[in-house]
Amino acid sequence: MPNCNFYAIDNDFLEILDFVFDEMGCRVFESYSAYETELVEFLSTKEVVEYYQLDEFSNCQNRSATLMLWPVKASLNVKVNRIELNPKKCRGATHRYRVDGWGLISLELKGINKAGLQYSHTNHNTEKRATAWEPNYSDVMGSPSEWDWKAVSSASRKLNNFIKKNSNKKVGPMPVMQCAETVTLAGAVAV
Repeated sequence: MPNCNFYAIDNDFLEILDFVFDEMGCRVFESYSAYETELVEFLSTKEVVEYYQLDEFSNCQNRSATLMLWPVKASLNVKVNRIELNPKKCRGATHRYRVDGWGLISLELKGINKAGLQYSHTNHNTEKRATAWEPNYSDVMGSPSEWDWKAVSSASRKLNNFIKKNSNKKVGPMPVMQCAETVTLAGAVAV
């Protein structure tokens, strides 16, 4: 299964990030850079937590992290690309950067906002989807054939299984990790 929607917060985020850095053999990047700054590559859980201020649990409303995981064994064909922006629509900014690669795994860690506990998410392309979209993006991302899709699926499945294994409850089909379970039991609405 390429994607996994799940509920997590606070220390759940730390457990997931520790697993990514310690067990997955992935390089970790922000999905998009801030306007007119270089793309950030993270080397540790601590760096992600500090960058996105995920450690401010008492004030974690609207804290989130959108990351791209590069399973290095799957391919060397990953690029950091500059995106040109319209300054009139982007607060005067002219560019930003993003990391591109057919087999990157997205990891979105979301917290609580006014509506309630937001679900977090993992996902990656399949070989079939990447091949279908190749004509539109080959200049940016090269060929999907340059990826070991079994390695991509294995890394993604490993992450999803970790999340499920560390969840004791479900809301519908979505796993709820331990800290998220605590806030749902305390009355937070899972949306």
